[in-house]
Amino acid sequence: MGSFLKNLSGPVLATAATIGTAALAADPASLLGPVSHVWLENDLVVRTDQHYTHGTRIAHVGGERPAEDNAPGALGRLAAWLPTWGNEPVAWRPAASITQNIYTPEDISRADLIANDRPYAGWLYATGSLLKRGASPGGTPMLDAWSVHLGVVGPASLAEQSQNSVHRFRALPLAQGWDHQLRNEPDVGLRYARALRYSAPVRGEFSGEFLPHVGVVAGSAQSFVSIGAQWRVGLRLPQDFGWRSIDDVILASGGRASQAPPTWGFHAFVGIDARAFAHNVLIEGNLFHDSHSMPIQRVVGELKVGLVYSGRRWDVAYTHQVRTPEYHGQADVDSFGSLSIAFKW
Repeated sequence: MGSFLKNLSGPVLATAATIGTAALAADPASLLGPVSHVWLENDLVVRTDQHYTHGTRIAHVGGERPAEDNAPGALGRLAAWLPTWGNEPVAWRPAASITQNIYTPEDISRADLIANDRPYAGWLYATGSLLKRGASPGGTPMLDAWSVHLGVVGPASLAEQSQNSVHRFRALPLAQGWDHQLRNEPDVGLRYARALRYSAPVRGEFSGEFLPHVGVVAGSAQSFVSIGAQWRVGLRLPQDFGWRSIDDVILASGGRASQAPPTWGFHAFVGIDARAFAHNVLIEGNLFHDSHSMPIQRVVGELKVGLVYSGRRWDVAYTHQVRTPEYHGQADVDSFGSLSIAFKW
């Protein structure tokens, strides 16, 4: 635990522990190539249609460049300028994504305003990121992710059209209360997260890893700090920092090294995450307009259990997530599934 805190604190405690595995060398053969991701998250896997009911994300992570390579211009200079905080970077890469999240109250059959439940809300936003992979002075692999996002909350997010189009296709009842959704407001925010990778050996041919992370989001839609970890066990673990879902502050990375031999692997993981919220517009209502709102729970926890297949070109994962109540008066925890696919170029 001491080495974990030292690595996470960065500028406060610069001396890292020697626990962990050595970072990959920054030679061209070890640099990871581009990878494209698609996520689909939905609560219908547990036969509900409420609260965080659906999420979609499409993302692309560019190929890694050596940390000393600033040739690409503005992005390279930005990567060199960003603080390292105890991370000795070996490579950096850009990433971009677009995300749509849909939120509804528990009873979508009612057309009236449901005063004791969360409001209807849609959130559509684009994110640009820079990822810096490196290691602590003691050799613990780590990943820093810096991001800026820009989007909209409200009808312009197209959440109503997206949800009801899928319901029509699947012959499901339409959500009747979208007239009461949050009004259009812009969303802009900054994000920072750090993940580390520690070896956690297990017996036999299988290997294990412990992957803690911390993060902070400062935005008009949500502001919170996050801390969590994953523990994964499997055969031929990938050279990433854990499989991620849409709401994670730390980004999914991954990719294929140019000289990597053809291989495949699989692993199972369990993860926990805790967030302390300063505000959450998606529950508390619009910032600049009158709207329906509910008082939020300041601390929200999440449990994740997943299976991942990682091939030479394709990665496929299913994650089941359980989230504690997000607002006062919410009777039960929420549960939903996340299916994600990645193609390594």
